[in-house]
Amino acid sequence: MKISLALKRHRCLIPADGFYEWKKTGPKEKPAYNFGLATGSVFAFAGLWDWWRDPKKNTLETCTILTTRPNPLVADVHDRMPAIRDPDDYEGWLDPGITNSEIVLDFLNLLMPA
Repeated sequence: MKISLALKRHRCLIPADGFYEWKKTGPKEKPAYNFGLATGSVFAFAGLWDWWRDPKKNTLETCTILTTRPNPLVADVHDRMPAIRDPDDYEGWLDPGITNSEIVLDFLNLLMPA
């Protein structure tokens, strides 16, 4: 399987203490639900970063949060959620020496529940 350069070499962690998802409950109703760890601790989303130049040659640094299937808590509200990394996997996720597609994709299957 071929994976992008960003997934091979530009992985990052994005710290957070929660995230929001919105659930449509009526024609004009869409309340927000805030999800976080029961302990209130900070955790990290699996992310990717990159840089590029705009048409005026300005360098822009960007990042994105990867999403995954929702865990049972989030599934009642939304069909996806941010990919939350387990602290034990931070070092491996950030290791630029790990470029094997199977290993990188396995990291995304070992997600910490929110």
